[in-house]
Amino acid sequence: MDSARFEAAAETLATVRREGRLLERLPEASRPRSLAEGYEIQNAFIKTWPDKLAGWKIGATSHVTMERFGVSEPIYGPFFARDVHTSPATPTAGSLQHMAIESEFAYRLGKDLPARPAPYAREEILDAIDAVIPCFEIISPRFVRMPFDDVASAVADCMLNYAMILGTPITDWRGIDAARHPVQLRIDGMVTGEGSGSECLGDPRNVLDWVVEKLRAAGTTLRQGEILSTGTCTGIVPLQRGQTAVADFGALGKVEVRFS
Repeated sequence: MDSARFEAAAETLATVRREGRLLERLPEASRPRSLAEGYEIQNAFIKTWPDKLAGWKIGATSHVTMERFGVSEPIYGPFFARDVHTSPATPTAGSLQHMAIESEFAYRLGKDLPARPAPYAREEILDAIDAVIPCFEIISPRFVRMPFDDVASAVADCMLNYAMILGTPITDWRGIDAARHPVQLRIDGMVTGEGSGSECLGDPRNVLDWVVEKLRAAGTTLRQGEILSTGTCTGIVPLQRGQTAVADFGALGKVEVRFS
């Protein structure tokens, strides 16, 4: 049965995540054959993984990244409580063979958005947000190579998330035009990326609309305190051990990480 295949793939991903190993690919017998199967494996992983769901990351929110993955809309995945760090963060890289950072606008839910038959209007979604948070997403797949040629497996692997680094939550956020708000990324003091929220479907609020609808349609309730990250403003940038990365969100503050 397909459910057995999905559970087998989820268990494989859970095992290599626990052990700090990498896969060449998922085993042929359990590898997802479509994007829908990738999400089924992701759902099975969430049920398997012994940690609290902390939020959802949304990837491929720029046309450039969509083209790299061969998709026509964004893709999403979960992240978990033990993988969330407060800036300035100095997590241990351990056995990581991949590290890349994305500078992102993240939004924290101040109340639930229950799964329901009818879609949510934008104002309902924004009314549920209690803070915007500058953040880094750390990308590090459980595969030997970044699986740009296998989007279904990327989705199965929690959309390649390794960690989230959160800056200071800004609760007075309603007047912030994130689409035009500049973001600058520096690594060891050198500027390596610049952008704004317009890189994310033209406006991070468009990303919120998209992911809330996708999760509602999938029967998923979004919970108070969960965080939604809306995609990179400064590209996907490699980070080496010992380097210090700082994303400057101007009036919204900075977020900083260094892996030892």
